[in-house]
Formats: sequence, C-alpha cells, structure tokens
Amino acid sequence: MKWSTMILWWMGAIVFSGMLASNIILKKQYDQVDKNDIYWTYGIVNDQPFKYLEIEGGNMTKILFEQSPHCSLRVLHDWQRAAKDRKLFESFVSNDTLYVKMIYTPQDGGERNWFKYVTIVRIFAPELLSVTGHDTRFEMDKMKQKNFHVTMSGKSSFEIESFDPDFDSVGVNLRDSSEAVFEMSPEYIPARESMNIKSLSANLQNNSILDVGHAQVGDFKLHIEDSAAIVLSGEGLKMISK
Repeated sequence: MKWSTMILWWMGAIVFSGMLASNIILKKQYDQVDKNDIYWTYGIVNDQPFKYLEIEGGNMTKILFEQSPHCSLRVLHDWQRAAKDRKLFESFVSNDTLYVKMIYTPQDGGERNWFKYVTIVRIFAPELLSVTGHDTRFEMDKMKQKNFHVTMSGKSSFEIESFDPDFDSVGVNLRDSSEAVFEMSPEYIPARESMNIKSLSANLQNNSILDVGHAQVGDFKLHIEDSAAIVLSGEGLKMISK
C-alpha cells in the first residue's frame, strides 16, 4: 500500500472517529433532556425567584414571557452553540428583580434576519408585577394577571396577549420611540378581541404610542405629550371627550 493511500486512510479514520464521538456526546445530551418540557431546546441559565424584570437590549430579536409555577431564564441552545466564546448577555437577580442585559448583536444580514423571527430568550415566573425595558422587544403570552405596570424607553416594543379579559389596574410609562399593545390572546376560548381595564394610568412622552384599542377602560389617568399617541376604542374616545 502506498504511503499516500495509507495517509488518506488514516485521515478518513480520524474524521470518522471524531464524527462518531460527537454523535455519541450529542445523543447522551439528548437522552438527558426532559422530553415532556416543550421548551427543552432552551437551556436554563438562571432559576432564582423574582417578581420584577428589568431588561436592556434585544430589540433585534424577540424575548418572551410566560407564566409558570417556577422561575427561570432560558436561552436557545442553537444561539449559544453558534455564539461559541462570544458573550451573549448578562443576568442576575437582586431584591426580587431579574436583571437582563442583552450584549450580543447580529454580525450580518442573514443573522439579523434569523434573529428577527426566532425567540432567543424565554422568561418564566408565577407572576410578573412590572417590566422596565430599554431598547428591547418584549412579549407576554397567555397572561392571567389582574394588575400590571410597564415602563419602556429607547426603541422598544412591548405586547401583552392576555388570557384574562379583566384587568383591575394597568400602569404604562413610555418615552422615546417605544410602543406598547394590550390585546387578548388569539388562543383564548371563547374567542374574543376586547378586554376590560378598570383603571388605566398612562404617561406617554416623545414619540411613544400606546394601543388599548381593544380595551373597555373604566377610568383614565392620562398624560400625553404632543408628539405621543394613544389608540382607544370608540367607547374610550367618548369617555375622555366628556
């Protein structure tokens, strides 16, 4: 057998062995995953209890919150593997508040497009009483909570899809070019688009926008600067015009 043939043979054997070892490791990791967890493709990076959230960055992707019996901050495995040694985010819990700072930004057009349509980070807790965000894109799905407060600044977007049609009190502070939307979850049964908010307090500054067009509001406390805007239902418009 020629030396060149032997070298090629040994190189092929090494490559095959590496692939086999990698598959064994991946299978072992897969076997350790709880398949009953629908979010098993996300890794838990923080499971300390919290009731409040402060988040900075991430407006190029989607960060999503859902209520759950246990608190956790989870990050998509694919994102962690692709990032390799690059720092992605920082997080810690202090005084019942989860702090999250998104550090990594997409490097090219393809990655930016992927970021836009994929939920990179998921956050879970039994309840979340308030959210403060800057330059972030944050959504809350299937919410069952009577009271809530949100503060957004920078280029931020915030959305609640509620699983409860009745809120007691909602507080909203928006500034810069941030926006917030309150609406019913499309998965709510029986299907409905409108919700009820007993008391809405809103402070809208700069070019911010609040959309409560699908809500019937009992009491308004509004401060809206000239360049800011609010979307109301027909009933809401009648109330504030009295």
